Amino acid sequence: MRTNIINTRVMVIGGGPAGLGCAALLKQMGIKDEDMLVVEANTIGSTFDSWPREMKMITPSFPSNGYHQTDLNAITPDTSPAFSLGREHPTGPQYAHYLRLVAKHHELNVIEKERVIKVVKTSAESFLAELQSGIQISTQFIIWAGGEFGTPNETSFEGSRHCLHNSLVNSWDDFKQDDYIVIGCYESGVDAAYNLAQRGKRVILLDASSDKDDTYDPSRALSPYTAERLASMANNGNVELVQDFRVLEVRGNNDGFECVSTTGDVLRSPGAPINCTGFSTNLGPVSDLFAFNSNGFPDVNMFDESTRCRNLFLAGPKLVHEKTLLCFIYKFRGRFAVPCSIIGEELELDTSILNHYQQAGMFLRDMTCCESQQCFC
Repeated sequence: MRTNIINTRVMVIGGGPAGLGCAALLKQMGIKDEDMLVVEANTIGSTFDSWPREMKMITPSFPSNGYHQTDLNAITPDTSPAFSLGREHPTGPQYAHYLRLVAKHHELNVIEKERVIKVVKTSAESFLAELQSGIQISTQFIIWAGGEFGTPNETSFEGSRHCLHNSLVNSWDDFKQDDYIVIGCYESGVDAAYNLAQRGKRVILLDASSDKDDTYDPSRALSPYTAERLASMANNGNVELVQDFRVLEVRGNNDGFECVSTTGDVLRSPGAPINCTGFSTNLGPVSDLFAFNSNGFPDVNMFDESTRCRNLFLAGPKLVHEKTLLCFIYKFRGRFAVPCSIIGEELELDTSILNHYQQAGMFLRDMTCCESQQCFC
């Protein structure tokens, strides 16, 4: 049987904010439809459709484009989730709707419900990607924008199988026990504790440490939105914050569940603990084409290109440069223009749109400004 082969110039893997943001920029540069494909394993924005029903964006949206200030949750300078959704803190499904509007507006060529299962470097200038359906795509450039939601961190302690990772929660209304332990006191952990407490549940919120970084960078400290919610629970008798409790193991027994700390302390609850320890780095079929640093993040050069494989770029929440973590949308979107500028030059596209991105604060080339907190009050 003859295998179908599609020839294109740029393949974007992932139909979330990073993938669509890069694709929309290349489209504005004038790339032809046949020269770019976006391949999405599920549907556009499906990660956000899978959020717990009550979860919202932690960064606020404002329709401030008219004042030359880009909406913090926008993936292009001239769009605004606040304007299109009428929400300051959109829910996951609302944000997924915004992403679909962007894809429709820019007429992006997106292949949905097609998982990339294999990527091979066939020459110095080309790749061959195989889809689950058997279709093969020959391309010159790949932008990996697969995100992280599909790879929850389930290896940070023994017995994680007894827990429910927060990414698998459909709604906090589904929780019927009266007592729960939430492992992890970062954004998703506080969100879980807050929503359970709102439903009258008793919650023990475990923080692995008591030290807080002197920064307002949400990559290392709670965002103001989440910090306010945590503070609001301080006088709530249903929530107990336990600091310096690093989970070593979770055990299940006839009476419920036990969380054992690295110092031997034990906490018990009848409800399955909620694992809110984040997500692992998994680059799927391109993992072997990246090197990884000592912290487990993919190694990239100054153009967000794999240090191991030319013409393979990384976009999204696993993008790290030195001490700068670009794990939020308003952060990693500042790098969309970097790989796109390289691709645009190679394909002789019109790169003048990059000036607009620069003015909108979406072309972050020099990241020395990100290394220290530069607010005076």
